Amino acid sequence: LIKKKPIIFDVGANNGQSIERFLNLFQGAKIHSFEPLQNEFENLKKKYEKNKNIYLNNIAVGDNKNSKFLNVSAKTDTSSFNNINLNNKWIEKRSKQYGVSQKNYVTKRQKVKLDTLDNYCKENKINHIDILKIDTQGYEDKVLKGCYKLIKKKRISIIITEIMFDDVYDKYFSFSDLEQFLIPWNFRMVGIELSNNNLFTGLVFFADVMYFNKNIYKI
Repeated sequence: LIKKKPIIFDVGANNGQSIERFLNLFQGAKIHSFEPLQNEFENLKKKYEKNKNIYLNNIAVGDNKNSKFLNVSAKTDTSSFNNINLNNKWIEKRSKQYGVSQKNYVTKRQKVKLDTLDNYCKENKINHIDILKIDTQGYEDKVLKGCYKLIKKKRISIIITEIMFDDVYDKYFSFSDLEQFLIPWNFRMVGIELSNNNLFTGLVFFADVMYFNKNIYKI
């Protein structure tokens, strides 16, 4: 269903895990990457700055253009604008894994710049996103609000986003929270990929869910 050289937006790139996955799937893909943490962004530059099809952006994505403090975690891909709940089994085990106390699992607060995808696409003259991947630890609704115009104008084909099932953060994000943005614009969930859990046997903390735009794909 996806063209050979898609335009892909990777929101929450961390150290390039999704970039590698997309490059393996689509050799001619153009990938716009968004990663606000400076250390992780520098790692991305070392890996990909010579690839002319990868556009690296050292910013976060949200529902407006401003600056905000990000809670940086010992495991950086769990960093979030939301506060971590210190009294649960997840943080207890994860902090032990990284050799820090629960209260020190958040190592610092870093001020980062944010912009919306609507603004970014307008400024860079991008008319369509084939795949939008969002992994922002409970900030997905803000990312979707910030691309409202793109969604309304049917300029996004596929959305892949993470959804949390546990109270790791002080904000709980449910399927209904997610789908209030997508169902009215004819997006349909077509797949779910459960995460491999390395902390608790038999429990799933989050999953990646995929939505196709029914206006583009006749499903």
